[in-house]
Amino acid sequence: MKRVFSGIQPTGMLHIGNYLGAIKQWIELQNHVDESIFCVVDLHAITASRDPKLSDHILDVAAWYLACGVDLKKSLIFVQSTRPEHSELAWILNCFATKGELNRMTQFKEKSEDKKENVSVGLYTYPILMAADILLYQTTDVPVGDDQKQHVELTRDIAERVNRNYGKIFTIPEPVTKSGVPRVMGLDDPKKKMAKSAPSEYNFIALSDSPDLIRKKIMKAVTDSGDEIVSREDKPAMSNLLNIFSGVTGRDIRSLEADYFGHGYGEFKKDLAEALVEFLESKQERHKKFISDKAELMKILKIGSEKVAPIAEKTLSGIKSKIGLGLNG
Repeated sequence: MKRVFSGIQPTGMLHIGNYLGAIKQWIELQNHVDESIFCVVDLHAITASRDPKLSDHILDVAAWYLACGVDLKKSLIFVQSTRPEHSELAWILNCFATKGELNRMTQFKEKSEDKKENVSVGLYTYPILMAADILLYQTTDVPVGDDQKQHVELTRDIAERVNRNYGKIFTIPEPVTKSGVPRVMGLDDPKKKMAKSAPSEYNFIALSDSPDLIRKKIMKAVTDSGDEIVSREDKPAMSNLLNIFSGVTGRDIRSLEADYFGHGYGEFKKDLAEALVEFLESKQERHKKFISDKAELMKILKIGSEKVAPIAEKTLSGIKSKIGLGLNG
């Protein structure tokens, strides 16, 4: 059985990078596997922020999942913390991972470099919770960007270690990294990934941004020296904008380069802004519909949690029995 698992943190506003780098792949994958499980990963969210309004963000993210095309006939969506098996399995997997493995995680190094000794232990063990998320549902396919692939490799290592010692408990997941899907970088700094947590709102295009705000952000986006509209290693800003343009229109980058040969940055940016406005319009309308009925959203998430429960319970029960936890008999 082919099963996909993935999730996004409910911190800040979802942006075009979240869509192009993750949700777009989910929508495509749900049509080619037996089951898709998409989670709002709120336990991961508190590694960086403890916001009392987190529950509001959870519903907003769930509404965006549906607005962007997650099909409830093919996929389940639920909230991570409503299944206590995630936390319990994470603790067990902590005891099978090593400090050396976690020390090699590059995302932790990037996110903790300015915090030094004040970094939370939760951020350090974040990859173990991610491993629990994946392994709990006997996931076969994990859609990830290049920045998360290392975490899936760690998940595989831990699963293989457990299976070697106790027999087949976990399915070994495969990372699914779609070719031709580059990381979407910040509009204000094309050397860093677009991020909801960026200090400036001019770093990202939120899925909820108004047409006027989209236009303003794109026109303020940094550009490279020179005036060529090409995707090239020495032109990171233009490469990023072309990636976004290609992602929301489906047009090949080389075709876009040809169309804008000899044109200026201003004209290119205006057209990119309009392409984004058009692309997001229908999704924003659907989002308004879903978020306006919070009772129905909560019902959808509750049903999702109930449907994944038997899988989670069976996996957790299996490993606890194998390693001698609890009372048998």
